[in-house]
Amino acid sequence: MHVLIRNAVAVTMLLFCNDVIAASAYWSDVYVSSNGRGIDDAIGYTIWGRIYGEDGRIARISTHMYGSLADDGLHLKQDDFSRETMDATFNWWAIVSYGEIVDETTFHDATKQVELFYGDAEYLSISGTMVENPDDFYMAFKASEVLLEGGDYVEGQPWYGWVHVSVDDTDLKMTLLGSGINLYGGAVTVGAIPEPSSALLLLIGGAALSLRRRRWST
Repeated sequence: MHVLIRNAVAVTMLLFCNDVIAASAYWSDVYVSSNGRGIDDAIGYTIWGRIYGEDGRIARISTHMYGSLADDGLHLKQDDFSRETMDATFNWWAIVSYGEIVDETTFHDATKQVELFYGDAEYLSISGTMVENPDDFYMAFKASEVLLEGGDYVEGQPWYGWVHVSVDDTDLKMTLLGSGINLYGGAVTVGAIPEPSSALLLLIGGAALSLRRRRWST
């Protein structure tokens, strides 16, 4: 009987979690690819994914970076999408530390932004943001929904998340080690998967209590 109850609770939790996520927000995870050598013997990186929020809200996790080696180590620079009229416009990236809390306040003020460039001339003039530990580091992102209002693109719902990556010191290939996001748009702790919402936990607890009551009444 105890085994049946535990199994029933586990199934209830799994089904309910899936229902809540499907009804509110979910994401397609993050994917990383290395694109071969380019200008100045640098290598390109593409990081992408999609966030689907409530009421049809959507944003892209999207960036194109270049990595290059200098005397002091690896440097990263990022395409400046803010000069483009496209749905990847509102996307920012920064190098962060494990355990750092990322939200609207801390992202722009207390993190190490990946330097932006636009066009070949700027690309050649920017050294990029130095990465202290290329074989094991974290980057945070702010990906925002893009809305068209009055002929202009404006920022909508923002989401915060992180990626854990490694860059090989020989071929500069980037490997994804892990990722996380707060699907409710709030703060995220770098390196930690956000916990379920309190409302979800209360409902799951209620389901477990109901099953226990049924057991004692039989």
